[in-house]
Amino acid sequence: MASVLGQFLRRSGTLVRTSCTTQARVASGLLHIQQHSSSSSSSSSMVEESTTPPESGRMSKSMLAYQQRAEAHDKFMVEQVAEYEIGRRHLANMMGEDPETFTQEDINAAIQYLLPSGLFEPSARPSMKHPSEVFIKKKAAEFDASGRPFHTFFYTGYPAFYEALHELGKTMISLEQFANKMARLKVESETSQAFNPGGTEWRSKGELSKMFLEELHNKHYVFFIQSMNRLLEHPYSSRAEDFIMRFRKVVLSRQSKEEIPKLLYTAEGVPYMTGSGKRKHAEATVTVYGRGSGKIEINEQDIRFFELIQDREQVVFPLQFTNLLGKVDLVANVTGAGLSSSAGAIRLATSLALQSFVDEHMREKMRLAGLLSKDFRIKERKKPGQKGARAKFTWKKR
Repeated sequence: MASVLGQFLRRSGTLVRTSCTTQARVASGLLHIQQHSSSSSSSSSMVEESTTPPESGRMSKSMLAYQQRAEAHDKFMVEQVAEYEIGRRHLANMMGEDPETFTQEDINAAIQYLLPSGLFEPSARPSMKHPSEVFIKKKAAEFDASGRPFHTFFYTGYPAFYEALHELGKTMISLEQFANKMARLKVESETSQAFNPGGTEWRSKGELSKMFLEELHNKHYVFFIQSMNRLLEHPYSSRAEDFIMRFRKVVLSRQSKEEIPKLLYTAEGVPYMTGSGKRKHAEATVTVYGRGSGKIEINEQDIRFFELIQDREQVVFPLQFTNLLGKVDLVANVTGAGLSSSAGAIRLATSLALQSFVDEHMREKMRLAGLLSKDFRIKERKKPGQKGARAKFTWKKR
């Protein structure tokens, strides 16, 4: 019995050991299968990630830097707009108005009422404007899905500025080609085809920065204006008028705002206009007649009323400047002081009368040349205790 029991125990122990070994092998196999499946799943996920990269992986460093700056700017603008709205509501409550209908015009009127200022410079006066008008705008992102910028000059740091320079260069080349073509054909135009910038001026550095949405440096602005001036001086620059006027602004002078009198006509149908001018103590009245032969009459005398050539040149200079010398007649009456001041008074009166005979561009050129402005210079009085207005008597110590 003992031997039989021992054999049974030995066999059961073997079965137990065999079952344990089998279970271990099965467990290890299952573990291997799980590891294999996990590795395959991870490899498949890596394949998927490689085929569909994350959003940040598709962006270039420039685009990431731009997005960071844009997010910071948007956050800053949100804070500023919130502060502006609080201030607007407080100001409306102070004025007893409805905050919901309190506009920017109401804000300006309230500030002018509550904080009156006698400062001459408007930019130094108290003001409250919307943050979008105060802070410079940011350019929108110009990147494609792969993170590449759309703009050719993006990596220059000033893409809009260099694009304008590139367009300027192409315009100069086209004008030179046109000029060479006209030279080969031996075509000469009687009238100048250079662009006349009368009444306009170049935009300031701040205005160009707002136009380009880029903060330009002084060297950029100076170089750009010099290049545009070279374009403006081209004999055929009028062909690029649209491009030039993009960077110029109209200057509204006081003269352009005044209404120019229309020409009057005599009984014979001859157009004429009268002008008055002063210089020192001299007063002149000049009548300019159209369809003339160039006759000049001064106090019932001809141009030899003035002995000096300089005074005669002062009288005929407005006629020469407007290309009307020999085409109109001039009758002047002058009273007052010396010949030099009389010539200055006739020059101003003639210029004012000639405004009705010329167009707006010529009037602007006359204004820039100083023909339409009164000369307020007078002789400085002698001072008591000295030799003249500035001269002193000779002083000797001994």
